[in-house]
Amino acid sequence: MASNKLDELLNDNQSGSHIINEISLKLLSEQLEELQPQTDDLETLYKSVQATSKSILKQHPTMTLIRKSHNSFFNYFKRLLKTDKEDADVLQSLQEKIEQIIDELAHKRKKIITTGSRIIANSNKVMTISNSNLVKDIISKAQYQKRRFEVYSLISQPPGEGIQLARECDQNGIRTTVIADSQMGVFMEEMNLVIIGADRIYEDGFINKSGTLPLCLVANHYNVPVYLVSETDKILLESQRSIKQKQQNTREVFIPDSGNIHVDNFYFERIPLSCIHKVICEDGAFETFEFIDWYLKE
Repeated sequence: MASNKLDELLNDNQSGSHIINEISLKLLSEQLEELQPQTDDLETLYKSVQATSKSILKQHPTMTLIRKSHNSFFNYFKRLLKTDKEDADVLQSLQEKIEQIIDELAHKRKKIITTGSRIIANSNKVMTISNSNLVKDIISKAQYQKRRFEVYSLISQPPGEGIQLARECDQNGIRTTVIADSQMGVFMEEMNLVIIGADRIYEDGFINKSGTLPLCLVANHYNVPVYLVSETDKILLESQRSIKQKQQNTREVFIPDSGNIHVDNFYFERIPLSCIHKVICEDGAFETFEFIDWYLKE
């Protein structure tokens, strides 16, 4: 059961980091339950579950939320191995730790959603890119509060996860327009704001879906404010860990019919924080320079 879910998770190129993180933590929980009857050695169990974690992190290297959540879990696991607790008590504590991590993140997200929903006013036109769960929840919260507005969702090719965001907005009764990534400039002058998520935040920038940088630059050109919404758990300074890109399936872009044509496909890119109007996190809404001073300076 867990192995099938792992394959699905490793092949998931549509979901945001929050969803992938929560599924991965629950997967570790299921793996603990499945493997425990097969071994009475907690060290062996630790290594098996850690191997699963490493495969997930390798597949999603830019998603800092997963790395930090898993690190928290395994650091706790290592401390438990040094105690005199019975195996059953250790396993119970590990399951409780996973639930604690999930609950704490949910509490932070609730704060961000509440603050973020306030920036959307009646008759606004809001543009976004990719399939950020925070962005979707903020949009849904504003709609629940009886505000009427329109969402413009970039397709976000490849692999086109912006269509999924549009479908979910539609299911919630939100008027949504899907546009090609190349047409963001055509519609930007009509927008009131841009809301985007992040997979990682570092010293003077952040990582998000490719296309976010041109989206920010076009918004800046038309003086449309760009709001970045993110948990502070996604902060990982480059001085602490280098940023790695992962080549994706190039056939999503083009299947060349000549040996002289080379194809690249990278899902994520760097965006300078100087492009951002405000950052919304679980502690509130901050001017970008404030956020940098408070959270990104060692």
